[in-house]
Amino acid sequence: MNDETIKTLEILQRLNTDLSYDMICKVSDEQKIEYHKKLGNFLKYNFMKAEDAGTLKNLNSLKGKSLEELATYLLKISGDLFVVKQNLRTTTNEIDQIFIPTQKARVLIANGIIDKRYELFLGECKNHKKSIDVTYVGKFCSLLLTNQIKLGLLFSYHGISGSGWSEASGLVKKFYLHKEKDEDRYCIIDFSKDDFIAVDNGENFLQIIEDKLRALRFDTSYIQYLSKHPAELQ
Repeated sequence: MNDETIKTLEILQRLNTDLSYDMICKVSDEQKIEYHKKLGNFLKYNFMKAEDAGTLKNLNSLKGKSLEELATYLLKISGDLFVVKQNLRTTTNEIDQIFIPTQKARVLIANGIIDKRYELFLGECKNHKKSIDVTYVGKFCSLLLTNQIKLGLLFSYHGISGSGWSEASGLVKKFYLHKEKDEDRYCIIDFSKDDFIAVDNGENFLQIIEDKLRALRFDTSYIQYLSKHPAELQ
């Protein structure tokens, strides 16, 4: 580990987590302009009618490509932490995106600055005309289990279906809870239009994901609902 890396780690460890993420994910003015452009295309194609694109097939292609380009670019400019591998085929599945940590990210993970789940994670881009349903989320659960990868990001326009414990939202929570220890749990993060816009407005990727991981953890925590048995109170 060189002197510059050691100095950076010392600074980050003295700061609170939010400010650390701001430092890690600092984006240049040029990158902000390019991101805004890609976000604009993503939003435009989702408002476009099929006849304006020539055919429905052309429109679906434009929508899908704009989402993949936006998600990939977001990860590339988020602190130079991840190498993005796209459209990889295994013997059983095709994976939209695999995110592999750079040396910088591995140092941050090893020192507890960013979550260990960033050691390797998957991304899937689904730009459907409605929310991603429970069937597809179930397939994504299976993909993570098969590859023993603890973090998966679902990029979309509308997000996943349901709320609370219903539909796809409920399945994400149940999937998280099927392992007892937090470090063994599988996390699916819903990253939709509003999150992409939040980045454009100055939020950073790591903080958004951390907030969503925290929300998943607390939404599924049963400790708050436990009360002492009358015999324990005697």
